[in-house]
Amino acid sequence: MSSAVLYLAIVAVWAVVLVPMWLRRDTENTGITRLLHKRADEEEAEDAEPGAGPAPETAPEAVPGPRPRRRTTRAAVIARRRRRTTGLAALVVTAGAVVASGVAPWWVIAPPTVLFAGHLTLLRVAVGMDTARRLAAHEARAAAALARAQARAARAAAQAAEPAETPESAEVIELVAPDDVFDQYADDRRAVGE
Repeated sequence: MSSAVLYLAIVAVWAVVLVPMWLRRDTENTGITRLLHKRADEEEAEDAEPGAGPAPETAPEAVPGPRPRRRTTRAAVIARRRRRTTGLAALVVTAGAVVASGVAPWWVIAPPTVLFAGHLTLLRVAVGMDTARRLAAHEARAAAALARAQARAARAAAQAAEPAETPESAEVIELVAPDDVFDQYADDRRAVGE
């Protein structure tokens, strides 16, 4: 009975690790889909008439290559870490319950506990790397902002250092006052129409 529980625990651990990997790998451009496209191409070649000579060449279909990997978002990474932590914690609790009930010997709880401890250690390292990456990104943004501010200050200093453009000197014209100025209020003069 104890060996069956051990085998069950091993299968459960591998299922926690391998099933998500298999699900991620079975995309449109891999696995069964690629096999189906190959089979369809072979059937088209067989459908060509044997007595008609070589089949006319058709434009080769573009065989889709592997998709470029999408950049995973921070939320997806955190969700994946949370699922793994929950799965391993459930495995440790299950193994503990099996050992406590007396169905399996005490050492059955050791593999899930070691896996869980290793996972927590990796999480601690990942959090440290995330913090370092976030800090480096923050420092890079601050350095870029400082460089932009220094460039603006340098442009302002260059503009202030340029000599102010002096307008061309204008020609000064002296106005000569004529001797005979018309003054309508003068005693001996009158405006026209009075």
